[in-house]
Amino acid sequence: MAFVAVLPGKAGGTNLFLLAITSTQPGRDRVAVSIPEIERHRAGLDPMPLWVMVDEYNHDILEASAYFEPGARIGAFSPSFHKKIMFAFTAVVRTGQSKAIPRAD
Repeated sequence: MAFVAVLPGKAGGTNLFLLAITSTQPGRDRVAVSIPEIERHRAGLDPMPLWVMVDEYNHDILEASAYFEPGARIGAFSPSFHKKIMFAFTAVVRTGQSKAIPRAD
């Protein structure tokens, strides 16, 4: 499972930043956003404690992606919770606390 942050690219294309959703409670050395029960329900996720990890991500370009179909959608959080995750993610990126994790394709 992943939260996908979608941002326009400076050189064209659409950047996808994939943030892992996990059921493993993050350690104190990690930065994560807890997903409230109502948001888990909205997104069609399991009714167990879940977190969005904002201190690491995978990167993809939508138009060249072998993993995503443009316009595909599986589940969604409310706009206010989406903003909360984006705020946390951009904050850790600005402070250098978030890192890209290479995918083994």
